[in-house]
Amino acid sequence: MTRARTPSLRTRVTLAATAATVVIVAIVGAVAWTQVHTSAYRELDARVDTLSAAMQPSISNPNATTVATGVAAGALATIRLGTLSVASTTPPVPAQSVGVRDETINGTDYRVKTVSVLDSTVLGGLATVSVAIPLRDTGNRIDDQRRALLFIASAAVVAAAVLAWLLGGLAVRPLRRLARQTAAIGVDAGPESPERTALQSVRGAREAEDLAEAMDALLHRVDDERARTQEALATARDFASVSAHELRTPLTAMRTDLEVLDTFAPDAAARAEIVGDLRRAHARIQETLAALESLAQGELGGRHRETLDIVDLLDRVVTEASARHPGVAITLAGAPSVIAPVVETGLRMAVDNAVLNAIRHGEATEVVVAAHPEPTGAAVVVDDNGRGIPVADRDRLFRRFERGTSKHSGSGLGLALIAQQAALHHGTATLTESHLGGTRLVITIGA
Repeated sequence: MTRARTPSLRTRVTLAATAATVVIVAIVGAVAWTQVHTSAYRELDARVDTLSAAMQPSISNPNATTVATGVAAGALATIRLGTLSVASTTPPVPAQSVGVRDETINGTDYRVKTVSVLDSTVLGGLATVSVAIPLRDTGNRIDDQRRALLFIASAAVVAAAVLAWLLGGLAVRPLRRLARQTAAIGVDAGPESPERTALQSVRGAREAEDLAEAMDALLHRVDDERARTQEALATARDFASVSAHELRTPLTAMRTDLEVLDTFAPDAAARAEIVGDLRRAHARIQETLAALESLAQGELGGRHRETLDIVDLLDRVVTEASARHPGVAITLAGAPSVIAPVVETGLRMAVDNAVLNAIRHGEATEVVVAAHPEPTGAAVVVDDNGRGIPVADRDRLFRRFERGTSKHSGSGLGLALIAQQAALHHGTATLTESHLGGTRLVITIGA
């Protein structure tokens, strides 16, 4: 199902700019709309006042030029004495009280002003002058100005929308370039590929640069995860291959023994010997499978480290190992407390294997386990008084399925597990000579 596409950033910017322009133009236009009317009527009232004043100096001798000009422009004037019309244009201005108002005379709208002739002492203020000027020209001017105002406002909104669209296009151009370059990155594109390099060259807007940097960082994390996945897959394939090889020998021996039991009729002594061989082969298979499982857990799915006291962990290892091997002196030495970040189960498994290797393959009767703080972390040391390991074999035995020369055949994975756990703890595992006369195993733990 195709997801509905939302409006583009350019469209949103255009709409926002247009809406803001409409609001501003509406506010300014409302003020201008009112001012057009007010200004036109103010000018009209000034004309009315001028014509009215021209009639007042002397009713018998008005300002003839001003009056004639006004009348020629369509103005009306009427002079009254009380209710009697003394002089008037045709049509006359209807009688009304003193003041200014709009009036319709013979179907035409006028602005009418009526004043009392105050300087007529003889008439005692009974004389009034009424003048009227047509509203048509003023109304037409107001309509013309308002139409112009509407045109300017509309043009401003359209211009704002067009400019916002153009400027929005310039603003989002780096984002569009980033989108195109991101879409062009192939599934297998590496950090040095042209597509990835182009992604790092995006410029034009800080937001686009930030997005490009975030995208590049994400792709680097994807590269790291892909590398780890490929490594894990390679490890799994290697496990499958070497496991098949290592299990094939004891399984072949078991099949041979079973065929002997099935085909021949061995006596009791021979039967017991064959059954013993089967049990030893079965135990070897179990040991190999258990070691492979532990190794796979470390290779394919390591856990997060937790900060704890290593000495407490070693104390538990020593106590349990002493109970399993009562004939061996297993002791704890070193610092009373060493705090370091470790995977508890992984480190414990490594030390367990070190003690077991010293007893089983080194034939040690004394094992000393110790922990020491280091400038960059900590170190776990396992000393024994066993047979020792030749210098030429020390590095080789850390590889999977490499065995020593002891009479006890193992899985060849014990020291590989120890090396693996050391690597997971950002450290190393090394074999040297011990002051007890046997072998010293040192596991370093990084910060």
